[in-house]
Amino acid sequence: MPSDYEQACKSIVQAHELIDLAMVIDKFANIVAKASRPSPSSSIGKMSPEDIARTAMRVNIGKGAFNASKNKTGSSSIHARYNAMDMVVQPLDNDLSLIVIGLIDAAKMPELLDLISKTFPTKIKRAIVVDDEPDIRVVIKELLEKRGFQVTLCASGRDCIRTLEKAREDKIEFGVVILDVRMPEMDGFQTFKEIQAISSNTNVLFITAFEYSQKDIAEKISSPKVHLLHKPFSRTELLQSINEVIES
Repeated sequence: MPSDYEQACKSIVQAHELIDLAMVIDKFANIVAKASRPSPSSSIGKMSPEDIARTAMRVNIGKGAFNASKNKTGSSSIHARYNAMDMVVQPLDNDLSLIVIGLIDAAKMPELLDLISKTFPTKIKRAIVVDDEPDIRVVIKELLEKRGFQVTLCASGRDCIRTLEKAREDKIEFGVVILDVRMPEMDGFQTFKEIQAISSNTNVLFITAFEYSQKDIAEKISSPKVHLLHKPFSRTELLQSINEVIES
């Protein structure tokens, strides 16, 4: 059991007094991590982790009453009632899911989901910014971090490829790569092709100050699926473009 999962679950429990248990499970079957605050009067204390996992699995596949909603990360969470207790099931990366059980004030639910997304960032909230201009990298990084993204900066296409190769070894995925078109040594087109060879599911948003059209880039990378944003762009335009890339 990875200690970081256990510690992260404990932080969620400690941040909300009425939560009795938070745990990460693998495919709703095998318990990967568990952290609980003793509560003799709680019905949760009478349930084994396996029972909780099986209950969560039944809820997840639609055999129980639940409300599914999207949080700030764009991923769906499940909120259900079990013996007067609240249960939140939040999908994570690598077929893992987080289960949180306790008496949760409805007004506190957004706060809880926000804490979960910050504690367990999914690939949707990980981004790589690739640009040979330091100022551009920093501006985009600051904007994305304010929106809850974990951002990795790369000054060249080669740096980006090394980052993705290391991420593949560590089984980490990125939701989006923001990629400048014109860069020395390895341009955005060549970088894109190597990104696809490493991780074909990685979304790419091209940015450029030059007069490229989507058709121009589609021909260069031999792909009809192109997301393009011209510099200079506003914060709203950048965030809107990233959302479109992730949801495509």
